[in-house]
Amino acid sequence: MRILPWVKMPALWIKAGGLRDFGWANTSNVSRSSAIAALQLYIALMTVAEEDWRTDGCKLVADITYSGLMRITNLSRQLVAAGLEGLVKAGRITSEKQGRKCRYLITGYDFSGNWCKLPARALYIPLKHTLIEPFQLFQKRSVCELDALKLFLYFAFARDNKTPYTMASFETICEKTGVPEKRIPRANAFLINCGLLANLSREHSEDVKKKEPNKYFLRGYRELFVGQQAITPAPAA
Repeated sequence: MRILPWVKMPALWIKAGGLRDFGWANTSNVSRSSAIAALQLYIALMTVAEEDWRTDGCKLVADITYSGLMRITNLSRQLVAAGLEGLVKAGRITSEKQGRKCRYLITGYDFSGNWCKLPARALYIPLKHTLIEPFQLFQKRSVCELDALKLFLYFAFARDNKTPYTMASFETICEKTGVPEKRIPRANAFLINCGLLANLSREHSEDVKKKEPNKYFLRGYRELFVGQQAITPAPAA
């Protein structure tokens, strides 16, 4: 398993509003704690996935066990199972058997384009790189936590490749993620508190009647401009 400074995340599903598949209502495609677990697992799988060239093209594959996912995310085995099932249901991954092992294919991956940068190495506890540090504050019982994960993925998608931050209005965030505008401030506060956001800058326009969008700096935003040299995690204690 290798941890890179940043990884390529498929972007078209977020552009198409795929984050709306994960909601708090029981009628959502993937709901409540299963939705929280699913998005945490998606982030975790992205950080360890590698390109696999096959006869039918390049696939993005995560080769990791249940125990490995439990360790990285701090999720129970039951939530890992529910989260993976949710990702399959939402069309974000497929699974394949390799002997007794199960590998996870990230759907929608196009190595030539239509991807965005997702921070990877900076998400892990420094030096050890055995678990994603911000996930330790998630209780998996709050809609705010689900909103925060959806916003984090959206901010990664919406950032252009020239600036270290994402600018987006509440209206646009709501449209793409399904998170109501009135819940966005609380989700942003949780992102800051858990460390998935490094900074949130509120801009002030010279026109007092015009409200400028916030600037969102993802955890590890400085590493989004460096090469993808890999590091090997230290063995778990």
